[in-house]
Amino acid sequence: MSLSVGGLATGLDTESIVSQLLTIQQQPTLRLQQEQASYEVELTTYGSMQGLLNSLLTATEAFDTEGEMLAYTATSGDTDLFTVSADEDADLGSYNLTVQQLAEAHKLTSTAFTEGELVGEGTMHINVGADNVTDIEVSDTDTIEDVAQAINDADTGVQAAVMFDGTDYFLTLNAEKSGLDNVISLTVTEAGTAPVDIENTDTTGLSRLVYDTVGGTTNVDNTQDPADAIFTIDGVADIHRDSNTIDDVLPGVTLTLNSAPDVPDNQSTLSVTTSASAVTSKINAFVSAYNNMLEFIEVGQAYDTDTGVAGVLLGDPTTNSIRNSLEHMVSDAVSGITSFTRLGDLGIALNDEGRLQVDSDTLESALEDNFDDVIQFFTQSTEGSEGFAVRMVEKLDGILDSTGGVLTARQDGIQSSIDNAEDQIERNQTRLVTWEARTRAQFNSLELIIAEFQATGDYLTQQISSMQNLNSYIAGK
Repeated sequence: MSLSVGGLATGLDTESIVSQLLTIQQQPTLRLQQEQASYEVELTTYGSMQGLLNSLLTATEAFDTEGEMLAYTATSGDTDLFTVSADEDADLGSYNLTVQQLAEAHKLTSTAFTEGELVGEGTMHINVGADNVTDIEVSDTDTIEDVAQAINDADTGVQAAVMFDGTDYFLTLNAEKSGLDNVISLTVTEAGTAPVDIENTDTTGLSRLVYDTVGGTTNVDNTQDPADAIFTIDGVADIHRDSNTIDDVLPGVTLTLNSAPDVPDNQSTLSVTTSASAVTSKINAFVSAYNNMLEFIEVGQAYDTDTGVAGVLLGDPTTNSIRNSLEHMVSDAVSGITSFTRLGDLGIALNDEGRLQVDSDTLESALEDNFDDVIQFFTQSTEGSEGFAVRMVEKLDGILDSTGGVLTARQDGIQSSIDNAEDQIERNQTRLVTWEARTRAQFNSLELIIAEFQATGDYLTQQISSMQNLNSYIAGK
């Protein structure tokens, strides 16, 4: 550390001088820091713009294909009998459905056990239908509570529980899969050697839990037979499925069977239709996302004449390019459609404030009178005559492209400016440290030199005074 004499010799306020000089030297760094802060605000603003553009893309992608635009709706004529849903793969139509039988899961219940009664040592072999057999070891200290826990922990496809009737305890087994083929099979290998019970088919020890229809030993009660769902659709009778939730009979349609009333005619109607309200909802979502984007750009490019404050994006060429692209998209014509040419023909037009606005009556009439043309206006994929949503998605994908999009290029450029400013700030700070140390050393050297001059001057003055005194003394003699 250099020694500062603080102007003792010269009388100068060297600390104040150095501080003021340092402030001047810091000006380039301060300007860089201000520029860096401005770049960071701009980068944040572009991040917000990217989020709004992504929201606009998501809203547009919701109706850029016919399947997404149509939004099929499936209805049940009797929800007590069945419920139904449909996706974009569904076919329009109406079907008669009759439910003869619901799918059921296989259930078993053991004989009674007393509290704390030991089950017996050995190995249980359990599986459901064609599933692989799982072996479960049972120790000589295990009760049916331990067995139930072991079955559940082993992921056997069977849920086990212990039921208490007020006197005795029962092990219950419930197959996780319903259907006629999903039969629970449980055999055992009891521990020990003769004469210990190792028959595995009697009613003592671990054999009390055997349920083996193939081998003919069923030492637990069959409380519910497995069963398939059986139903008829439009005269195609006795369709079997192993579940009450069925998605492979009608394309794009998922059925959930709820009951099978034992009455002469439990038939009801399943209808698949298109939903105009779903189309309207998607269009309104797009309009809202588009207006949010325009409003953001408008605020970012505003200029307050009273305060002289300009928006972050004022005059920004990238923002101007994006805004112009979006405005051209909503005004351009779509060819190849008989009934409509532009969004305005559907009641979707720019208002006096430059925002998209939906005339609900016009749009509703278009959907009622020319539903198919409305769908094609947005979704047709013919080269050179692409639908509005198809072209808008392509345009937004290009803007948002992570490698060649204009937004990414602009963000990368801003980030580069931030990084360059940071590098310059670091170099300036390093130079300032060196400059301050050198300047303080120079002032300290100046103080020391002047102090030496003052000391020499004081010595010479003293010597001259002594010589004068000596001359006066000699002259007096």
